[in-house]
Amino acid sequence: MRITSIDIVGYGKWSDAHFNHISDFQVIFGENEAGKSTIMAFIHSILFGFPTRQQSIPRMEPKNGGPYGGRLTLEDTPMGKVIVERLKGKATGDVRIYYGDGQVAGEEKLTEIIGEIDRNTFEAIFSFDIHGLQNIHQWKKKEFERYLLATGTTGSDALLKTAEILQKKLEALFKPSGRNPAINQQLKKVKDSQLAFQEAKKQNAKYELLLVGKEEERARQTELQEEKTAIRVELDTLNTLLDLWPIYQEWKALSEKAVPLTEATFPPDGIIRLEHLQLREKEWQNQLIQLEERQKNLINKNNFEHAAFFAENEAEITYLIETYGAYNERELQQKSLEKEIKYYQTDAKQTPMKWTKELDQKVLRIKELEQINKQQQHDIQLELKLTQESEEKLQQKIDKIETNMWDNKRFQQEKEKINSKEKTPVTKSIVAVGIFLAALVVLVIFQSIWSVAVVFLAALISVYLLVLTKTPAPSSNQQILAFLEQQKIRQEWQQLLSEMDIIASQIAQLEERQSRINKSQYDYQSELNHLFDTLAINELPDENWEAIVQTYKEHSEKNQLAAELTLKLEPLAEKQHSYQLRLEKLDAPIESANIEEKISFLRQGLLYYRNNLTENAKLAEKMEQVTMQLNLVKQDLLLVKKEKADLLEQAKVNNEDEFRVAAMRVKQEQQWRERLILLEAQLEPDKRLALSQFSAQEVIKEKELQLEEKLRKIELEQENIHASLAAKNHEIATLEEGGTFAALMQDFYSEKSKLQQMTREWTETKLALQILQETMRSLQEGKLPKTLALATDYFNHLTNGNYTKVYLQENRIQVESKEVISFFPEELSQATKEQLYLAIRFALIDVIHKDFPLPIIIDDGFVHFDSARMVQMMQLLQKRKSTNQVIFFTCHQETRKFFSSEDIRVL
Repeated sequence: MRITSIDIVGYGKWSDAHFNHISDFQVIFGENEAGKSTIMAFIHSILFGFPTRQQSIPRMEPKNGGPYGGRLTLEDTPMGKVIVERLKGKATGDVRIYYGDGQVAGEEKLTEIIGEIDRNTFEAIFSFDIHGLQNIHQWKKKEFERYLLATGTTGSDALLKTAEILQKKLEALFKPSGRNPAINQQLKKVKDSQLAFQEAKKQNAKYELLLVGKEEERARQTELQEEKTAIRVELDTLNTLLDLWPIYQEWKALSEKAVPLTEATFPPDGIIRLEHLQLREKEWQNQLIQLEERQKNLINKNNFEHAAFFAENEAEITYLIETYGAYNERELQQKSLEKEIKYYQTDAKQTPMKWTKELDQKVLRIKELEQINKQQQHDIQLELKLTQESEEKLQQKIDKIETNMWDNKRFQQEKEKINSKEKTPVTKSIVAVGIFLAALVVLVIFQSIWSVAVVFLAALISVYLLVLTKTPAPSSNQQILAFLEQQKIRQEWQQLLSEMDIIASQIAQLEERQSRINKSQYDYQSELNHLFDTLAINELPDENWEAIVQTYKEHSEKNQLAAELTLKLEPLAEKQHSYQLRLEKLDAPIESANIEEKISFLRQGLLYYRNNLTENAKLAEKMEQVTMQLNLVKQDLLLVKKEKADLLEQAKVNNEDEFRVAAMRVKQEQQWRERLILLEAQLEPDKRLALSQFSAQEVIKEKELQLEEKLRKIELEQENIHASLAAKNHEIATLEEGGTFAALMQDFYSEKSKLQQMTREWTETKLALQILQETMRSLQEGKLPKTLALATDYFNHLTNGNYTKVYLQENRIQVESKEVISFFPEELSQATKEQLYLAIRFALIDVIHKDFPLPIIIDDGFVHFDSARMVQMMQLLQKRKSTNQVIFFTCHQETRKFFSSEDIRVL
């Protein structure tokens, strides 16, 4: 809805003012006291009424006593272009609505244009100033729910006030231990009159038996009604549980897996740290071996018998020694990959297909179809049942009328008789009127005394003839009354037949809808079967098809991981094999087949070969250096082993293999926990408790069928009791005769009738309160989470990502920063508080936009914003103008740069 023109006849300082061609993003600029807030108040008054003298809002009546009120031109409303005019009249003003086609309506049509929203709710969401933005820290969950309820039900936030009024009314009518409530006092009166009445009828044994039977049947009827209501409530609960059953099954399976999980003691980045320590340990061990061998060689100082072999293959030996460290590292990587592949292949079954994103989307689409079909089946069955019940009631009325209705032949005969009797009186009436009119014509033409006498005589004759026509015979009156009664019955009969045709048409349409829903169910089942065929699953789809598909997905993903690791393993194996071939081809003069021993031999031999050429004088110096290096390497090796032992102890395992298995287990447990948290968010604790009472979905359905059968039996028994009560009431009425007895009886039943009326009023009020509370609960569950999610997105945008979450905690609003720190609104800066309030307003507007596409009106709401925040806010408002018209009142020149010259109006 857009406001395109504001015409003020008289309001506050404004008189005969006109503001036309208001755009979707309009700024109205003016200095202080220019009348900006007055225009904003004028819009409120035209849409929702002038403030009454009992309200604290000023009425803004012109000081000069001139006309009071004005008009708003609205476009894009459900009624198209309309003009809403409100002028001084009753307390809130007299309203006229002018439609585009020239029609005029009153205030009762205003809600069809702006929706069921009152002034307080409109000002709380769509219209605000700087003062409204400073109260965000006072909002609690009740305020959120009040505005969501006010915009989701007829009567705005009066819904919550109505609930309080109903509760007070219940307490005023009855209290279990009270004396003053009306029902408590009436109970005493009924008890006193009952005692007197029973004393008068003590001699009538049959009457007593009838009365006892009647009270028992009434008590039974009340008991059956209460049981019927409880069954209907339980049926609604079972329908909700049936919808939640698939989610509950998945949650239960994950919960059983998560039960044995112990508190996570696995160190962070454990695998990476272990491999790093292993590599360091291997390096120090290699250096230790090298130094020990070098030490032995220096001590022995034996002649080297393999000098020719080392001289011939020095380059190849050098390459093998230098690349041996890389060989060991690849060996560790190869073993690690083989263990991971074995882990994934142990639990996973082979699947014909890879799991893809397209399959995820297909499964999600099938779930949505399943939910939609269930809801549509429930709705169509309920509508069909109610329509068929209406058809049966109409047929009963038609049958009852036809028993008292004449046949067509008799009706026509009586009609002809009456018509023939009415002709003579009608003729006399026409003659009398004709005489009188002729006399009047004479009077007009001649205008004399004798013409007046003629008129008087004609009037007497006319009166006489009319009296004769209005005095039918008594027997004719009875026939006419009987005929008119039959004519009324026949009209009612024809009306019921027309209603029966309409209901028959509705049933046909419902059956056609049911046929379409059945086809949709068939399509859903076909798509589910096609999914199972695509995945080559031999089982037939059942209620637990989601668990089967989820298991298939897990196996497929494990197989894919194993395949990816195998691809990584192949180049490592090729490099290791190439290194071993070069080492074997060298044909080293050593009998050992161990690669590590061969490399050690080559390293020592090459070192000895090269050092043998130096002078013996250097042997002592080298021996000292080797000894020092050997001590340092031993210390470093001890430190590495201690770090590795500490790492294994932290993970509570005994060896490296157990450590790697624990790493895999922790990773899997983390995935289970994340999924379990998501499912618990969808299943409330009371729903989980209720679902845990059932072993399978079929048990819920069976109980639902049992309750429906029990409900049918209760209704049948109620009908029987109703018939029996009618018979007993007839017998009691026959027995109740006599002067004093009749007076006491009348007094008793009069007081009892008053009590029943009060009880009925209390029951209706109680039922209305329960329905109201259920409606409020439903609206809270449906709208509040969505509103908080949208508020989070807006607040994140307005603060450049500095805050990532808006939520309710301990019945108060809190926000979470990107550093995962929570703040209450009063802990934020003034400008940030205002950004939070605006984010919440825009979220509320988005949630209710479908029902209330109203304009946003702002009166200098951003005075605490710096230039960066102002740019962000204006950009957001420019985006919003496509969904809601924005009217911005301001006195600050710097805001004009955000608007085009056509959109700026200066006061």
